[in-house]
Amino acid sequence: MEINVYDNKGNVSNVIEVNDILEYVDGRVSKGDKYYYKGLGLPYQCHHIQPEDMSDEYEFIDTCDVFYIGNVVSKKSFAGKYGIFQEKYQTHFTDWIGACGVKELNIFENLYDDGEFEMSAIEVFEYKVIDDEMQQYYLKVDYPEGRDNYSINPSPKKLRNLIDYMIQTDWNFPWDKNSISDINSKSKVTDVADIFKSSELSHKIGSIYSVLQSLYKTDIKQYKEFCDLNSLSASPNKISLIINILILLQYNNIDVNFLYAKTPIETYKKIIFDYLIVGKNCGFCGVGSCKKREDSNKSYGEDIKHEYIKRAVHELDI
Repeated sequence: MEINVYDNKGNVSNVIEVNDILEYVDGRVSKGDKYYYKGLGLPYQCHHIQPEDMSDEYEFIDTCDVFYIGNVVSKKSFAGKYGIFQEKYQTHFTDWIGACGVKELNIFENLYDDGEFEMSAIEVFEYKVIDDEMQQYYLKVDYPEGRDNYSINPSPKKLRNLIDYMIQTDWNFPWDKNSISDINSKSKVTDVADIFKSSELSHKIGSIYSVLQSLYKTDIKQYKEFCDLNSLSASPNKISLIINILILLQYNNIDVNFLYAKTPIETYKKIIFDYLIVGKNCGFCGVGSCKKREDSNKSYGEDIKHEYIKRAVHELDI
């Protein structure tokens, strides 16, 4: 089967031949006779650009509610085509539309180096180069337990097991990632490229925040079920969510008593400014900086962090 690679004008610049018949699944994933493939094309629908990059090449669709993602657009020259497109899907990541950028190769370290992540729902066999200079790849993978997500068949008990495991073994999600979409119904992680090892408290706080916040946004009922099972507050406010994080850390014998201030709002402010915002947002994980390696994406993480600080200051009227 042939997969077209399109340049930024919508012209075919390369063709990738795969000895398999692919069926598109979702995201960047296709399924063949024996393997799944991640980053080997997709039917183009839309992508994201910054507002200052708008031109008559694009049709405006929407403004994303995540400030650093920018506008949702459809590029006229890509419309109706299937393949890989030589334009970033999101400006703060290096991935071409339909392909995998270099950050996806972190998955090999996370799965197969010493101290590997044991709650994975994916096996990765190899990667293939799409463009060596631009560091674009596709992965040959499998999902031994199938492909689903937590919301299809939620288990609060299993999700608690995952959170406990990550706290105790120092694995972390970037804090503003939509983590719940990368967790399956058995509470195993389907996308392990962005997770990273760290014992820092700010990263543990951010990791739990990412799971709880994204679960709340996805399904309030499922969030309440998780809270009820774990004797947490199901109150739909930001302060309660932060307190729930501290309680989950205490359940895992992490000393957080020094984080409590005189009032709940003071505790909330302390966690937000001193731990959450200064932790790891997804911008830091563009290539390798979540693993304490310098990369060209680090400035995105810094920019995102400073904007979150400004917004938090305004929101809390400080």
